[in-house]
Amino acid sequence: MAYIEFNDSLKVENKLIDQEHAVLIEYINLLQKAVENESSVKIVGQVLEGLTDYTKTHFFVEEEMMKAFEYPDVDTHKAAHEGFKSKLVKLIENYNNGDTEISSSALEFLKDWLTEHILKIDKKLSDFLADKSFR
Repeated sequence: MAYIEFNDSLKVENKLIDQEHAVLIEYINLLQKAVENESSVKIVGQVLEGLTDYTKTHFFVEEEMMKAFEYPDVDTHKAAHEGFKSKLVKLIENYNNGDTEISSSALEFLKDWLTEHILKIDKKLSDFLADKSFR
């Protein structure tokens, strides 16, 4: 069973955003599985790097949509992105500096942050974009 299931409850009904969320969730599932299986430091590090790179790409896409459609709550949304990116970067820095133990609390943070962000902040953006006929 997957650590996080991307199902209808996590869809914001914007095709592009939903596709990207599914990829982010898959990265978190891969990370959890790698940690659970006690995979090599190199493999876990690669999954962390992939998660970080894809997170940056996804946030860039959302922020470009917000800019293009003049989303009124762009600053709050971007601040949430920045907070998450800084925590993810810190996790990778610690990992690369020898703290190779990915704790269950770190995994829970990733899972909880992403699901809450999708359900509250991204849903609000998707609803705004739907009013602009951008689904």
